[in-house]
Amino acid sequence: MKYIKIIFFIFLTNNIYSQNYEYLKKLDTIYISFKKGKHNMKIEYPEEKNGFKNKGYFFNVKKKEIQPFRFEIDKNRTSDNTVVNKSFLRKHKRKTIKIDALNKFDYQDVSCEILNQLKTIYIIDYSEKKNKNVMLYRVISINLCYTKE
Repeated sequence: MKYIKIIFFIFLTNNIYSQNYEYLKKLDTIYISFKKGKHNMKIEYPEEKNGFKNKGYFFNVKKKEIQPFRFEIDKNRTSDNTVVNKSFLRKHKRKTIKIDALNKFDYQDVSCEILNQLKTIYIIDYSEKKNKNVMLYRVISINLCYTKE
């Protein structure tokens, strides 16, 4: 009986705190956590004439997927790039997505409905830690969304 209660409790808490697809579709601002790894890459492009240094973020969700999720820093919104602390991350925890959590959804649905151009998307870059703070970059999604006619 004790084990049944424990299993029920784990199942209940997992369902309450997991991000469901409909909730992610309704968000207007999304935060994506980035940690460098085998399947996550960050590319820093050469500095442009006006001093702007662009970065590209690539997430390969299914580890075998040819088409990764791609983001670049928004040139028009560089003033939104800032350093954030742990309290900010705790405050926006429900709006933060780990790309690995999107494995259970179709790539095309995610790129069209969750990571579309109408949403404000930020990358929380854990690879650029500064005194226990992390960098937050406003990015644009360069993922393709195919439609059927």
